[in-house]
Amino acid sequence: MIAAPTPEAAEATTAVAPDCLQVAEKLRETQPTSFLGFGEASTMDEATAQAAADLVRQIQTRISSEGTSQETTRSVEISSLTRSTVDALLTGLSTAKRCRQGTRWEAVVTLERAAFFRNIQVRVAPVLREAGSMRESLQSVAVSRGEILSVAARAKSFMKTEGQPARDLLSICRTFNSCMTTDPGAFDGLEAAANRVFSGFSFHLRAADPEAVAVSESISRLLGEEGFALSSSGSAPNIATAACERKDFPPMVQTGFMVTELVCSVSFAERDGQTVSGLVRSYRGHGLGESREEALREARRKIERKS
Repeated sequence: MIAAPTPEAAEATTAVAPDCLQVAEKLRETQPTSFLGFGEASTMDEATAQAAADLVRQIQTRISSEGTSQETTRSVEISSLTRSTVDALLTGLSTAKRCRQGTRWEAVVTLERAAFFRNIQVRVAPVLREAGSMRESLQSVAVSRGEILSVAARAKSFMKTEGQPARDLLSICRTFNSCMTTDPGAFDGLEAAANRVFSGFSFHLRAADPEAVAVSESISRLLGEEGFALSSSGSAPNIATAACERKDFPPMVQTGFMVTELVCSVSFAERDGQTVSGLVRSYRGHGLGESREEALREARRKIERKS
């Protein structure tokens, strides 16, 4: 009995002319409203994946040569976006042609530009709405000082984790003169409003225990990097209280090395003693050493913000 041809073999019999390169050239001329990618590999699936990667590289090349974010001085790179974001942007990618050339497979993929930019707007829209909502809270006279500071801290974190990637996506739009109905000004307004709130608050950092004293300089630096205004003189009307817990683990069985962990938290209170609701910063440091003292020193030196 003669075995039925595999799908790849069956497709190969029909992919004789025109070949994939010819198809790619023709599509470039007849479909200027689409992005196009070409790839080749030893299998059909790998060739298709290579074609998709080629499409992304072409977009990247255009961005790198023409597009620079208006909000920052760095060039925007699609490679800096998460894999899930890139996959979402490529929704609608279709395979225009697959061909077999000897032992190699070739593939041509296309993506409509309109779909690509529509996906960007879908990704950015909720981020812009959240930015606008936080900006309104920061500008509202009905929100208490403590609540405003908590929102400002959340806004600064939001800009790093979600705002900047959304800015990059909007910069891609501007490079191709698309998505012009999406206003990136909400990010500028949120950042400016958060900075104004922080500039109006000054905290005295107080260590509640000896371990907090030992790492207070590091915690002060980390808070300063976030935008908190800190004073060591005690003249600041508001208080930031650092408290740490130390945990010494048993010596490691094989090496005898000591392991120590420091877990610290900082809470904030206004001049009247009212705790700033929802605003806490947590830090952690791990240390390893031949002695307990060495492990503790390393834990103090490696103290960092918990994500």
